[in-house]
Amino acid sequence: MKRVFKILFLILILTGSVSVTEGKSRIIPAGGKFDTRFLIVVDKLSYDAALHEIWDYKKVLEKEGLGVVILVGEWSNPDILRGEIKKIYKKRPVLEGAVFIGDIPVVRVRNFQHATTAFKMDEENFPITESSVTSDRFYDDLDLEFEFFKVDESNPRHFYYNLKESSPQKISSEFYSARMLPPTDLGSDPHLLLRRYLRRVVEAHKDVNYADRLVIFNGHGYNSDCLTVWQNQQFAIKEQFPQAFRSSKGNGFYNFRQDPFMKFKLYERMQREGTDLFVFHKHGAFDTQYVNGDIPAQNMLGFIPGKRSNRDAMGAMEVMSISTRNIYRRYKGDRALSFKESMIADYGLTEDFFSPEVLDSTRVSDSLFSANINIVLSDLKELKPRSKITIFDACYNGSFHQSGYVAGYHIFGEGETIVTQGNTVNVLQDKWSMELIGMLAEGARVGFWQKEIQTLESHLIGDPTYRFIAGSKCDDRASEGFKLNRDLALNAHDTKVWMEYLKSENPNYQSIALKQLSKNPPPGYSDLLLKRLKESNFSVVRMQALRRLLDLSDKNLTQALLIGLEDPYELIRRNAARFSGFCGDPILISPLVNTLLFSGESQRVQFTVQGSLTMFDADEVIKESERVLNGSSLLNPQKILKDVSDYYLSENKRYENNLRTILDKGAEQARRINAIRSLRNYNNHKQANALITLLKDNSDDTKVRVVLAEALGWFNWSINKNDIIKALEEVYNNKATATEVKAEVLQSILRLK
Repeated sequence: MKRVFKILFLILILTGSVSVTEGKSRIIPAGGKFDTRFLIVVDKLSYDAALHEIWDYKKVLEKEGLGVVILVGEWSNPDILRGEIKKIYKKRPVLEGAVFIGDIPVVRVRNFQHATTAFKMDEENFPITESSVTSDRFYDDLDLEFEFFKVDESNPRHFYYNLKESSPQKISSEFYSARMLPPTDLGSDPHLLLRRYLRRVVEAHKDVNYADRLVIFNGHGYNSDCLTVWQNQQFAIKEQFPQAFRSSKGNGFYNFRQDPFMKFKLYERMQREGTDLFVFHKHGAFDTQYVNGDIPAQNMLGFIPGKRSNRDAMGAMEVMSISTRNIYRRYKGDRALSFKESMIADYGLTEDFFSPEVLDSTRVSDSLFSANINIVLSDLKELKPRSKITIFDACYNGSFHQSGYVAGYHIFGEGETIVTQGNTVNVLQDKWSMELIGMLAEGARVGFWQKEIQTLESHLIGDPTYRFIAGSKCDDRASEGFKLNRDLALNAHDTKVWMEYLKSENPNYQSIALKQLSKNPPPGYSDLLLKRLKESNFSVVRMQALRRLLDLSDKNLTQALLIGLEDPYELIRRNAARFSGFCGDPILISPLVNTLLFSGESQRVQFTVQGSLTMFDADEVIKESERVLNGSSLLNPQKILKDVSDYYLSENKRYENNLRTILDKGAEQARRINAIRSLRNYNNHKQANALITLLKDNSDDTKVRVVLAEALGWFNWSINKNDIIKALEEVYNNKATATEVKAEVLQSILRLK
């Protein structure tokens, strides 16, 4: 009888008819004893359509030692599903990750823009579809507290939620997650696409694949087109993926300047067999990978190589002419006139060039040209991307809430890609998109990498459990990869474990250790970080130390920024320049001015410094500029000083005008609010006392005070931070404070602390 019951139980598991939870959901447990678990969340239709493929996926993961639980259901809203996930998460063994397959309710988050890298859109005056952030942090960060707002009017499977003011204000996900959501406009039944993709995933898990083939591309307009950014990244990547630099075939670094129609060169690399990692640094939209921009790079050979279709070869001047006409067509009125006049003056073009007759006769051919400078969904439909992991360091490419989206086409097309990372809204150009990427070379599951750096908008599309084999054919370290995954899942807060990793000569292990130690800091952690920033020979370790010091924002912050501004790695200098402005310590003025005047080779650093110096006292900036220029060998220093003075005096006047508007109770509410919102990007430290005084004024407009309380929550690194927190607490404890103001003040206190 026992044997009969055992057989019946196995049949129940294979048919998916195991224990029922609330509603129509059912749980299929892991098939044995495991140290960690992985959760597959799948809607009933997708489960029935891809039953065998999902079970094959479960089996291959369990063969690797990862227990797989399947949750099948039909969820009418995200809260029900979140509750079921919480119940599963609380059980043992540890749940290390999850994947959401098919029709899983999509959450669009509001009141949490400070958890994004760049997204700042007025949630009251812009459409809700544009001003909300699609995010699965609702499901994988179980400590966050949300309140339901509304269902999308045009899509009943999209749900809007506000982050509660009393919620934790920082993302700290309990487990990694990813989406497997086939685009509905790819031309095939989404369930067929899912089945084909899962078969590919299962085969990929059976391969022995090392991280020794990678491609990095930098697109037009990204990081100010700075070649120093492009060059320095190669040094950092070599530290993180040494195996890829043992052969010329192991790495490729591409730049949009290399061809006026670079996308056709990229097609070949995207479809080349054996590529492990492909990274796109560029601008993007949900349906577009921007490659060359409006005015493509000149080809010194004078023709366009690669796929031509019906295009004739054309010279650089013709390429520029087409781009100029396309730009002019988009402009209207004074802007069009100004553009035309500048092109005539600078390039010797004639009035006839911009005549209606010429513009009409070239409209079709010019339009075809524009179609060939960027990668769009119709292009991807014809391609077979073969990189196992693809990263889109770009805006909107990971917008899985759209019917068609770039990351989805890469995953569910006919290629071999297993997992992609993309963003659902716009992202900061200066973010460290390759932070801890070396974890992948050490055999970490891609989900663990994502979990350590994820923001509200960043998501994995595809299989989050995929990983490379650590080491190489000549240096088998597969067991080290197994240990790393185990430690990331089970020992994330064990200081002793990560102090051992920190002793390694491997820069990837050192970087991982510095990040993990931040979760349970040992005594003297801040000083340890400062020492690594000063002394490490590895750029990625120094950058990780700076990143953690920025998070701490303690007594060592100014010293860390001073060190960072002199670092040989461009990304460290750029981040030190950016956060120097947010800090506002006057000691930083001198090195910032020096960088502004003498770092022409680092365009993005200079650009960042220019913005950061507006947050300091303008008179002190000009005084320091004059001192430095008087002793310099720069050509025409007086002209430079005048330009610097004019710019910062102008910016200072703008800030003073903003403050007058903010403080003017008789001014229009909308004008006051717009002026306050600018403080989120530019923390004007000199004005902090005046802003605090306004916040305390119970007689002032409630809405203005709410917006001001929110803006002060962005002063995370300011030298006035403690004064701001003290003022916020005073307002919060004042019984006369309006309820709306109190709620926003609480949120800012939690953010700043």
